[in-house]
Amino acid sequence: MLVAIFIAWLSAATAIYHGIVGDMASATVASLAHDVFNTPAGIRLAVVGNLVGFLFAVVVLSMTVVSLPMLLDRDVGPVVAIHTSLRAVRANPVVMAVWGLIVGVSLLLGAAFVMVGLAVVLPILGHATWHLYRRVVA
Repeated sequence: MLVAIFIAWLSAATAIYHGIVGDMASATVASLAHDVFNTPAGIRLAVVGNLVGFLFAVVVLSMTVVSLPMLLDRDVGPVVAIHTSLRAVRANPVVMAVWGLIVGVSLLLGAAFVMVGLAVVLPILGHATWHLYRRVVA
């Protein structure tokens, strides 16, 4: 399911790029950065792309925030786990939004240090996710 969502996100990103920029490809990373930050089409691409990416992230967070720990903890199927996760997000939208922000910022900080920081961040997030699951679903 997550692979299908990832493929849909890639397809949406490609469609947005071709819809806004067209078939013109940047020759280098520097020219791509210049085009994105210094042209109206590039700024529109960044805004629309980030909004669509945010929607995909909200969907994935909503479907997995408690479903993954639940699949490990209880003898339930993926449909029940995803349904429980969606209900948990619906019942606690502010807490889940803050949790999503914490996860996003933590992953960004972990990746900023040449991915070595992820060795610290991921176990902490895993442990915290388990406690979030236990509090929300228990």
